[in-house]
Amino acid sequence: MKKSEVFIELSEHRKPEELFPASVCFTAEIDGRTVQNKENLMKAVYTAFRFPAYFGGNWDAMLDCLRSLPDELEGDVFILSVKNSGAFLSEEPQCRKDFEEVFYEASSFISEVFKKKLVLVKR
Repeated sequence: MKKSEVFIELSEHRKPEELFPASVCFTAEIDGRTVQNKENLMKAVYTAFRFPAYFGGNWDAMLDCLRSLPDELEGDVFILSVKNSGAFLSEEPQCRKDFEEVFYEASSFISEVFKKKLVLVKR
């Protein structure tokens, strides 16, 4: 799976679901202005994707929960839409890289095992 298929940039006027019109999408949205560090990222993704209460708030736990999305939620496509993406993880640039690695790994797993998609849409 190519990274360009996982990390997508859209104008803020378009809806992420428009990219997958024939699919059933589950869209989780977070605001980059309120997610500028790892702690806020963990809380936002936990809430947006309705992770289980036992979510550990670390990279391994995030990877496990993202990989489990097809078992937990309805949909063929799981979208994490980040509005105000310019501010997203701006306080911790290394955290952004770590997050993208985890997200890409989870996306590849979901594609291979479930034949579904996990994408991040920056707006």
